[in-house]
Amino acid sequence: MYPTLLLLLALPFLALAQSSNTNSNSASQTASNTASASNTASANATTRAPTSTQFTTIVSTSLTTFVGVVTSGGNRIETTIVSSSVFSTVQPVSTGNSTANNSSSSSSSSTTTTPKNLPTAPADVNGGGKGGAPVPGAKTQNGAYGPDDNYIAAATGLAARAMVASAVVIGTHNGTFHCDEALAVFLLRQTSTYRDGDLKRTRDPAVLATCDIVVDVGAVYDESKQLFDHHQRGFTEVFGHGFETKLSSAGLVYKHFGQEVIANRIQAPLADPKVNTLWLKMYKEFIEAIDGIDNGVSQYPNDIKPKYRSRTDLSSRVGALNPWWNQPSDSQTMDASFLKDVQSTPMLFEKASQLTGQEFTGKLDYYANAWLPARDLLVDSVTSSKAKVDPTGKIILFEQFLPWKEHLFELEADESVPAIKANQAIYVVYPDETSQNWRVQAVPLSPESFESRKALPEVWRGLRDEELSKASGIEGGIFIHASGFIGGNKTKEGALKIAQAALEM
Repeated sequence: MYPTLLLLLALPFLALAQSSNTNSNSASQTASNTASASNTASANATTRAPTSTQFTTIVSTSLTTFVGVVTSGGNRIETTIVSSSVFSTVQPVSTGNSTANNSSSSSSSSTTTTPKNLPTAPADVNGGGKGGAPVPGAKTQNGAYGPDDNYIAAATGLAARAMVASAVVIGTHNGTFHCDEALAVFLLRQTSTYRDGDLKRTRDPAVLATCDIVVDVGAVYDESKQLFDHHQRGFTEVFGHGFETKLSSAGLVYKHFGQEVIANRIQAPLADPKVNTLWLKMYKEFIEAIDGIDNGVSQYPNDIKPKYRSRTDLSSRVGALNPWWNQPSDSQTMDASFLKDVQSTPMLFEKASQLTGQEFTGKLDYYANAWLPARDLLVDSVTSSKAKVDPTGKIILFEQFLPWKEHLFELEADESVPAIKANQAIYVVYPDETSQNWRVQAVPLSPESFESRKALPEVWRGLRDEELSKASGIEGGIFIHASGFIGGNKTKEGALKIAQAALEM
């Protein structure tokens, strides 16, 4: 990767050095022609003053900066790279004067024309750049010092073509593809290092050795060498952070590159706490299942027989994109195109990778833009409720509905959020915006549990409307569920009174 970067930075110098050399040769030829013409004129005229030709070096500069992520010592570092180019050309300058009484029928003159696409200035003019060289675009009363926009655009185009020619290559195995490497390739293409990288599908070690990164093949896991396979004997790598499922190539790539992918998607710095929160959430809700399925890890003990089969998960849908057993499965079919229109139809593997990517980004967008904002609202609501509703923290009032269960349990276990204490909340009150009334809900023992920390009073359960209002002594009653996990009232005040009364019963 580093030689590629060095080549890219060196290309403008090489191209311009060649241009400089050409200009120098042209200048020398012009000087020779001028001197020859001057000698001829001297032989035919006796009143002409002597002339001479000198040379001057023309210097201009160009600066380029860009931000990228580089790998150093196994770590991925965000850095700013600055490229400074100094261009030099040599041009002849004619000195001396001819008299008005020149009697020669032939005359000699020497003119210097600066190319319009590269305005320059003499090297002895301090244009503000390094060593007195002009900065790009610097102006003077006699014109521009540095290269104009057209020249810089041409250099940029050259660099872009060089980058295309030296695109990074991602390697994986050929033949039948699976969800894990399809997703791994997609994730890599969302990073700065491997963005839009080319793909080679092969099992030939010699070919794989030419790739910049290899996933799901090769029997080696070595992050420092950018090798990410999980099939080798003795491989036991897990994601960590409480997750124990063995990683597939998707999990390996996500473990090392996932935070960068998320930061790029939500346009946040890598150090933003939201990036880490989403990184863990996406592994739990999306990546871990792909790891488990690819490694043959069952969701439940093997002695339990499932009551039905599911073949609509992402791994199954990716697998279904492979050719049927009685269809061609050669490399042309798998890796070139699955229809005749090669230009408009992606190869089968690319279609699978796009499918996993669409599912991944869709889920990430939801968690970033809907699920995560609810977390902040929960913390604010707990703080506000303690100040205005219940100082003990047992009742939480939400002024708008939000998904709160999972956030509450996670934050109760997070000591960095002092406003929320474990097992403190008993009831939550929130608006039912669909029916224009209010709900009071008992906090469950766990996010998936139907059993509550303290269910609503048994004597109210199953009652509705006026009967409920009379039994509770609280106007506006709508219902209390038979299990006592939730109830309703026509107003916010009524719902709060139900929660407050239930705490005392």
